[in-house]
Amino acid sequence: MTGEDVGPLLKNTLLLASGMAVVFWCSGRAPAHAAASCESLASLSLPNTTVTSAQLVDAGAFTSPAPRRGGDGAAAAFKDLPAFCRVSGSIKRAGDTDVKIEVWMPARQWNGHLQPAASGFAGGTIGYTEMAQLIKGGSATANTNRGHDGGGPWKLSDMNNVPYHLMVEQAKPIVAAYYGSAPTFTVMNECGGGGSRDALMEVQSWPADLDAAAAQGIVYYSTHHGIAHMWVYQATHKSDASYIPPAKYPVIHQGALDACDAKDGVKDGVIEDPERCRFDPGTLLCRNGDAPTCLTAPQVEAARTIYKAPVHARTGQKIYGSMPPGGELGWEAMAGPTPYPFAPGFYRQLVFDENWDYKTHPVNFDSDVDKADAPEHLVINANNPDVSGFIGRGGKLMIIGGWNDHTLGPGSNVDYYQSVVRKVGAPAARASVRLFMIPGMDHCLGESYPTAPTVNFDVVGALKQWKTTGKAPDQIIVAESGNGRPDRKRLVCAYPRISQYKGSGDTGDAMNFVCKNP
Repeated sequence: MTGEDVGPLLKNTLLLASGMAVVFWCSGRAPAHAAASCESLASLSLPNTTVTSAQLVDAGAFTSPAPRRGGDGAAAAFKDLPAFCRVSGSIKRAGDTDVKIEVWMPARQWNGHLQPAASGFAGGTIGYTEMAQLIKGGSATANTNRGHDGGGPWKLSDMNNVPYHLMVEQAKPIVAAYYGSAPTFTVMNECGGGGSRDALMEVQSWPADLDAAAAQGIVYYSTHHGIAHMWVYQATHKSDASYIPPAKYPVIHQGALDACDAKDGVKDGVIEDPERCRFDPGTLLCRNGDAPTCLTAPQVEAARTIYKAPVHARTGQKIYGSMPPGGELGWEAMAGPTPYPFAPGFYRQLVFDENWDYKTHPVNFDSDVDKADAPEHLVINANNPDVSGFIGRGGKLMIIGGWNDHTLGPGSNVDYYQSVVRKVGAPAARASVRLFMIPGMDHCLGESYPTAPTVNFDVVGALKQWKTTGKAPDQIIVAESGNGRPDRKRLVCAYPRISQYKGSGDTGDAMNFVCKNP
């Protein structure tokens, strides 16, 4: 069977009685003038772009040409892929290396979407794993190596978002050539590290690239991200006495729950509004020497420092978002025996050199912060609050954070959102930007963590409805499961509103809660 047989899809429009037009796609052979075969895309002419291959991949036949991002290299993840058209190419950049790209398009049952995949914080590989997940969902997808293959030292010219923008820009006409029509919805839904940064950079710098975007667990201030990791690590390594054994985390966590859990009307092991929780770990101070059920004075000081937002030692300026009460069970990643892995790489690659040792050269939060913020480094940040160009085109931005995030200060989601509101104004933000902070959630929707429930929500569906109807979501309902708790539906309110129990009914049913101002 050829790409011409299985590639194109017929588009039809159904007009409902309500007047709403619904686009649906039927698999089958399209008219010759409507689309191209997969193989014919090899001769496609695009600006500054060379298509190196265009090939129909049979269902279950894809094999990754390089180790998968994440390092396991397992082929099993691709066995259930549907047939798809795989286009590879390269884009020329003035004065720099070419950018490799790949575009994958379902051979059948395309949903009309183009959903680019994250390219990783520093690039160097094609993100086949995420591309596979997206194409299984019916979307066309694309990815890039950002301009280099493999690891090695950080290359700042590849870590800005020009390579990613070039990939999205050329993916659109490739998709249009294959299907005979342009994508009806171009969207990103990414979490953490490189993914959220890619989405935010697209919104900030290339407002015409996307129709909508969701950035989960955002790493928006990359030059401060590793600094925040070391703030937590050094709080518990100021001296040997400052170290908090992980066995004591449940003690601190229970203290926070005792202080703030029931404020939403339900005692469910989750703090609904950590931002306003006034828990002081000093209430756990040992009275008669150290013990497993209390904190020594140096440990109390360390815990208080973790809860505080990192600040510049000289200027007093806030460096990164806070880690409010509620996420103590996940502290070990940053406060344990060694720093969170991003931090050493950050300092060795960007601030000092490969010989930097966190044991012999503890970070200061003064001149070392200034070195990280050298002008040439700022290209890795996605902290521009001016998204007016994106909003002006009708773009929709959803920021989603977990209040129990263990690898970045959850407060950073709030900080960026508030900076956007200040910059574009409250009316524009109300129409086009939403922040949802999910109580009890760790880093990403749909992922399982030992210290938090798995939380699921149809982000892309919500973004599409928002874009289609123009009605911004003021609340969402997420599904929670796992972590030893009963499954439940949780009402999550658009920031800054919070969910409050009505006082009667099943506390696992979102309908028994209401959004209110804090």
